Amino acid sequence: MPFINLIESDLIVAKKAAQQMRLSQTALVVAGSVVGIAYLLVLGQGALIAAEEKGIQIKLKKLKPMLKAIDEQKRIIADLEPRLETLSSARDLTSRWGRLLNHITVNTPPDVYLTAIRADSSQPDQPIKVTFVGTGKSQSDASQFVLRCQNSQDLEGVNLIQSQEKLLRSMSAIEFEIAGSIVGTAPKPVAEDGAKS
Repeated sequence: MPFINLIESDLIVAKKAAQQMRLSQTALVVAGSVVGIAYLLVLGQGALIAAEEKGIQIKLKKLKPMLKAIDEQKRIIADLEPRLETLSSARDLTSRWGRLLNHITVNTPPDVYLTAIRADSSQPDQPIKVTFVGTGKSQSDASQFVLRCQNSQDLEGVNLIQSQEKLLRSMSAIEFEIAGSIVGTAPKPVAEDGAKS
């Protein structure tokens, strides 16, 4: 039987196996190193985040009294806002009345004398109505007064309600009554959610 020398081929196979083993070990060491470095980076980042969180917590603790004060100021402002709105609307209405009476003072014809001014706001869904009662020498004085009142920026819908002849101290005069609405006093329509629009 012939003899075949298999030692050399076994040596080549063993050498290749050893080379593959070293290559696998090197790959394992490199992969382990990469994983280890990544793990250390994650741990370092976690430590940085924890330190940052602790710093933020300290700042938050320092800011808590200031935040409480801000909330208290907001509450005070919210409590005062309805009062401010009421005062503002009262101021606007007062200045509107001042402008209206000034307009009437300046624009009343010379032969017209006002005897009464009435304001009526009894219907909450209607604007404030104002009525002027006065006397003049003729119908033209009354109509001139109506026209001048219609030119007021604070009155709208000014109309003559009535006029009648009246005897004053042996002299004939015309007593008249005109009415109009004060601009901007109509209630605002309420939206479905209950807020004024």
